[in-house]
Parts: sequence; C-alpha cells; structure tokens
Amino acid sequence: MSPRCRSRLRISFIILFGFASYTFHHRLTSWIVSPGFVERPLTYFDFPEGEEMHYATEIERDIAMVKPPTPAPVPLPLHCQSYECGVGKWIPRKEPFTSIQDVQTTYSNLWHPVWDGCGVWDPLGKFEEEEKKKLEGQRLVDTLNWEWIPDRGKLLEYDPVDFVVRMLKSPGGLVLVGDSISRQHWHAIYYTFRHLNITFDSNPKHLPLAGVANVEQFVLSRASAMTKILQEKSGVPQSRMERPFFTLLEDHMGLGEIDIKAITNAKSNYNWDHKFRRVEGWEDHLKWLAMPREGEENSVTEDTLVMINAGAHWSRHELAMLRASTDKQEQFLLENTYSRMIDLVTSRLSPIERISIYYRSTSPGHPQCEDHSTPYKDMTDARRQEQNLVQRLKETVSTTDDKKQRSRWDWDLFKPHNEMWNRTIQTMNERRPADSKDAKWHYFDVWDVSIQRPDAHLDPGKDCLHWCLPTIFDDWTRLFYHRVNLDEGRVK
Repeated sequence: MSPRCRSRLRISFIILFGFASYTFHHRLTSWIVSPGFVERPLTYFDFPEGEEMHYATEIERDIAMVKPPTPAPVPLPLHCQSYECGVGKWIPRKEPFTSIQDVQTTYSNLWHPVWDGCGVWDPLGKFEEEEKKKLEGQRLVDTLNWEWIPDRGKLLEYDPVDFVVRMLKSPGGLVLVGDSISRQHWHAIYYTFRHLNITFDSNPKHLPLAGVANVEQFVLSRASAMTKILQEKSGVPQSRMERPFFTLLEDHMGLGEIDIKAITNAKSNYNWDHKFRRVEGWEDHLKWLAMPREGEENSVTEDTLVMINAGAHWSRHELAMLRASTDKQEQFLLENTYSRMIDLVTSRLSPIERISIYYRSTSPGHPQCEDHSTPYKDMTDARRQEQNLVQRLKETVSTTDDKKQRSRWDWDLFKPHNEMWNRTIQTMNERRPADSKDAKWHYFDVWDVSIQRPDAHLDPGKDCLHWCLPTIFDDWTRLFYHRVNLDEGRVK
C-alpha cells in the first residue's frame, strides 16, 4: 500500500474514533445527571465483597414478572372470644323502655312481684312517699336503658330455656358460691326463668342441706307442663329431674373460721367477732352435686357449672386480726392472706371431676355513686374518673374513725385480688395435663363491664357496692351464657 493510502486510512480512523468517543461521552453525561441516577443512594450500586454481579437470565426475568397470589383475608369470628366479651362500652338501648309500666310488662311473671324501682338519693328526706316511688321507678327505667356492646364480635342472645336444658345435662346444674352480690346475681338469674313459666321448688326435703341456712336448691316442679318440655329437650331420665338444676351456696369468705385463723396466723385464743354467712362443708356438697349417677351415663354428659367469688369480704375491716404499724404494712399482710386463701380453695376444688369452675371477678364499688346518672363513656373515661378511690371513699364521711373504717374496706384491693385469681388460674391451666379429669378452671371477668356503671348501684348515697336489680346482673348472665357456650364449643 502506498504511503498516501496509509495516511488517508489513519485520518479516517482518527475521525471515526473521535466521533464514537464524543457520542459515548454525551450519552454517559446525560445518564449521570438524570433524576433516576441522582435519586438513588450510592449503596444502590455497591455489591457485597466477594460476590460477583449476577445478570438475570431470561427464565429468571420471566419468573420475576409472575406475582404470587394475594392470600384471602382470614374472616374474623362473628362472636366475641373469651376475654374479648368483657371489653367494650355501654350504649343506649336500641328499643328503650319508656316507663316503669313498660319495664314491668317486659319482666312480668305469675310467680313474683315485678321489679318496681331502684333507690334514690334523698339526703334531706324531702320526698313524699308517692313522689319517691315515682322517682325510684324512673331510675330503674333509666338504668335499664343501656346495653353492653363488646369492642370486637357479638354476644349470643341469652336463651333461658336453652340455659336450663344445659343445666339438666350435667349432674349438678349451675351452682353459685359467694357473698351477697352472688345472691343478687342468683336472684336475677332465676327471675329470667320465671318469665317463661319455668317453675321450681326450693329445698325439697329429700335433698341434702334441705333447710340449712344460706342454701337454696331449685328442683323443677313435677306438675308443670314446662318441666316436661325441658326434660324432653334435654333427654335426661327422671332421676336427674329429682336433683337441683340451680343452687346457691351463700358463703361470704369461701373458708371457715378455723381456716381463716390459720392463714392469718391469728392466735388460737383470738376472739374474732365476725358476721359473714357460711355454709359449713359446701365443698363436700359440691362434690355430691357433681357426682355422676348410674343410669345417666348417656344423657347427663356435661360438666356441672360453678360460678364462685371470694372478694369484697376479704378486707382489713373483716380480718381485724391483721394489724401492723401502717396501712401499707397491713395491706401487705392482707395480700399474703388472700394468696393463701386462693391456694387453699383451689387445692380443695381442683380434684373434683366433671366440673367447670368459673371464678367471677369481684365487681368494684364507686364512692359517691349518687353523683352519677349515666354510665361512663368508655373504659378510658372510667379509669380517669375512678382515681384516688380511697380518698374519695373517705370523703363520704366526716369523723376520723369513720374515715379510718372506710379505708379498711380495701376497695382499692379488689382489682389486685382479681389479678391474683387470674394469674393463678392461668398457671393451673398451663400445668394441667391434657388428659386430666380434674376440675376445669376459668376466669370470668366482669370488671370492665361493672366499673363503667357508677349509675347502677343499689342505694346511692348509702350503698355504692351492691347493684340495683336486675340491671347489670342481666348483662353478667348473658356474658356467662355466651362464655359457657364458647368454652364448650357450641359457638365460634
């Protein structure tokens, strides 16, 4: 090739190389200054040490384009589950009662006087009898015109007939053990049976403990047409119909004097003046009620139900032997005593077979409940307004001795005592073998339901611990009915 040709080729190559370099530089600069490059962090371009950059194959790119299917949402349970049912608020009744006559029509029965009112606050005694009666009737109307709504899920509608049938399918039915508030609840429950003409005899002579003080044992009336219907629905033999379907054992402390002196470390010669009610040997009677009977193996197959409470009377007011130099030290002694009581009661009841025990939490008292005519808006409102409990309780009296007595009621320990029961039951359930035949324990919590109702107490200004009948107890019963059906697998 001639020198002239080589010179021309060299010039052409230089021109082409320069053009290619310019084009590459221009495009690289445009990409670097583009928003997509600027917005990415430097780490976007880094690779871990020791790893080579991986280029996706065509198959991998195709797989990446296929998105996994979105899982179908898991439907929430229609009904509230266990502890959920007691978490919520009170709302105005959807179909409110308009008068005391409206209430009495709804609660009418052929066997008992209908509810006619709740106590009203009259510190000056200015109300005439007729006016007071009218105000008491209106207060009952106002108190009943609220209904409990869980925050999550629905409650079953309470069915008294179904409830009695469930009781008949167990050897001992339903047994309430507790103090005067348990008696109030027992009263409200059996009143729901009366509405449907479910009749019964109390303490017939053939039963153990018939005629014993503080014991009520209900056996369905033989001659009643409703009794025959209930027996057919439950499918139980006549032998089951001769025993109680509903029992109250009013034992305020759950333990007798000897046990209480022992766990409080009282001296043997200590003279303890107490007034609480007692059913001696109630634990043995519970065993008798829960015992399976021959000939009932195929129809009486459910657990006997027990609702127990040992709460308000476990205070320094009742346990005067608990003495120390300060209130705080005395309450520490009370806490220790209460713990020992729980251990003693659970150890005695747990070996009973074919029994489901529900510890019903102690409901709160509300100092100065006469100042309230409606429920709290919600639990947050209740917590805020129910602070300084003991101080507000002491403000209801004037003398130093009365203030000291109020503080020894220990209303501020109701919730801690409830938590002690709750933790104990959780621990027992965690340790309970799957194949155990011993008692099943449950914690039945009515604290939130009750603390939001300062307006529903029995006698404002005088009694802010007990409850006006039937008000809050009807909701306790509905919650309990729901809980039993839930625990036994009849509702999801």
